Amino acid sequence: MTVPRTDVAEAAERWTSAEVKEWSPRWRETLAAWLETSLALVGDEEWGAQFRDMVRIGVDDPLAWANREIPLSNGHWAIAGIRFRGRDVEKPFVDIIATSLPPDPGGVAALGEVLPNFRAFSPLCLRVNLPDAPQPFDVRAGSELGGGEATSDQLIVARPVTDMLELPESPRYGAVTLAPCGAEDAAQRVATIYRELALSRPKLDQWATPADADSLEDTAREGLLFEIRVDDHPAGIIAASREHAYGLRGFCMQEIAIDAAHRGRGIGVAAMQHLCRLLPAHADDVLWGHIHPDNVASRRNAEASGRLVIAAHTWITPAGYRGMPT
Repeated sequence: MTVPRTDVAEAAERWTSAEVKEWSPRWRETLAAWLETSLALVGDEEWGAQFRDMVRIGVDDPLAWANREIPLSNGHWAIAGIRFRGRDVEKPFVDIIATSLPPDPGGVAALGEVLPNFRAFSPLCLRVNLPDAPQPFDVRAGSELGGGEATSDQLIVARPVTDMLELPESPRYGAVTLAPCGAEDAAQRVATIYRELALSRPKLDQWATPADADSLEDTAREGLLFEIRVDDHPAGIIAASREHAYGLRGFCMQEIAIDAAHRGRGIGVAAMQHLCRLLPAHADDVLWGHIHPDNVASRRNAEASGRLVIAAHTWITPAGYRGMPT
């Protein structure tokens, strides 16, 4: 990689939301450590070969699969990699890991120059992480994006744990308790809840996927996997794990799934409040997670529990590209 790590860090700082900088005193250090995992894969032929052999779509050069540093014609640069939404080979996109361009309509439009570098994969669009979401600029302003489009894919919602602990208790707080549970049983419960939800929300698989036993086992080892109980009756599953990202230090929501009989009654908010009281949180720790903008129930739960939208993974589709199916 020829771009100095210090330049990458400075560029990434411009794409970091104001809330992250306010909430996390060590945000620069955390952001740099989070980026390093992706930066270490720039030009990594061995990793590229592993990625190629896993996907198997006929692009042979392992360096085509590795993350890349791409110089742009205006003197800026971008670091990007090919990805597949939901591991679906029919949905390739280019993920922008970092760029020296500014996070404004002109900068986002200029990123379209990255896509031809990945033409062997026939990418549908770019994905960028826009700060201060959901709309730091009018994503409908096609003229500013060269006739292209921009739509949010996943909102990043977050709030310091200390702030959430100071919020008023939910009216259902006293009826709700959390009990530790096993990963296998929890995964089965979650899968059942998702199957039931899919009957009324046919696009659910585009918004979220159920946490599996392996990921829930990780949360269980941390002591952060629980059955939600209402008046001592099973009502769902909630799980988190210690994870740092976007410059935030703290805990990522891995799952919250409520049984149909208890949905729409404030149980999710009460469970979240109980979870916050059980997190082994430090003073500057944040509880964060991802929510699809069309997942109205999850957005309401996040807002009611005090979490705020601080950024958004956004699909950028320049003119001439098909864009990600919705």
